[in-house]
Amino acid sequence: MDTKRETLLPLATYASVATAILLVSLKTWAWLASGSVSLLASLVDSLTDSLASIVNLFAVRLALRPADDNHPFGHGKAESLSALAQSAFIGGSAVFLLLNAVERLLHPQPLQQTTLGIAVMLVSLLLTLALVLFQRWVLRRAQSQAVSADSLHYVTDFASNIVVLVALVLAAWGWQRADAVLALLLGGWIFWSAAKIAIEAVNTLMDKALSPADIARIEAAALAVPGVLGIHDLRTRLSGARHFVQMHIDLDARLNIVEAHDIAVAVAAQIRALFEEAEVIVHQDPVEAGGQSAGQEAV
Repeated sequence: MDTKRETLLPLATYASVATAILLVSLKTWAWLASGSVSLLASLVDSLTDSLASIVNLFAVRLALRPADDNHPFGHGKAESLSALAQSAFIGGSAVFLLLNAVERLLHPQPLQQTTLGIAVMLVSLLLTLALVLFQRWVLRRAQSQAVSADSLHYVTDFASNIVVLVALVLAAWGWQRADAVLALLLGGWIFWSAAKIAIEAVNTLMDKALSPADIARIEAAALAVPGVLGIHDLRTRLSGARHFVQMHIDLDARLNIVEAHDIAVAVAAQIRALFEEAEVIVHQDPVEAGGQSAGQEAV
């Protein structure tokens, strides 16, 4: 297990939970004082963020566990399950927001304490920006679908804070409907973000192949090894941060078993060099005039 992941990913989840709890406290206070529906929307977003971040914390801890007898391929898909749960939290908050925005459009109400709301949103912007920058720093050093989804939460939250801030400023200038109109736009964007997280998580859980760019890199790395005449039956998938690659390579049938094995080992090493964590299985198919004989595998 990569020690960077063991150190950085839990740290990112702790920072996320602490920030979410602080934001919920600030926004609850400001919403009770102002009555702003867009501020309520931001509060609900932060509440779902806090729940999602707590789920994420436990999911990352589980995903970092090494493989065992019951889970020989590791626990990496716990991250995808967490991302799927987070998408449900975000989608639910978006629906709640849209309903409240429509109700406020139909029955507009003047906002109170807009100055307090503006101050709280400025503080929220700074806290959220600091967290997002820290999460991006972690993701550059340790890949994680769960932390990436959590970071998207807070990018969404950062954008929602800007929208709420604009709504409060416009309301202070006398345009009361701006609060509900901007809340509607924000709700639609949050729902779209939730859908993207869900699609990515489901693709991983369904063992979707790696991207065409990654597959091209794998093929190029294998074909660059001397002795490899061709490749076929390439299969790839992702579980957490671990890449799984299986492939068949064509070798000259006149090679002895040691030579063939050494080439397969070299191919596996080339592919592992492309990813921080990868499990590679290479099946050797000897090529001769009469066709292919039975192959062997190198891990």
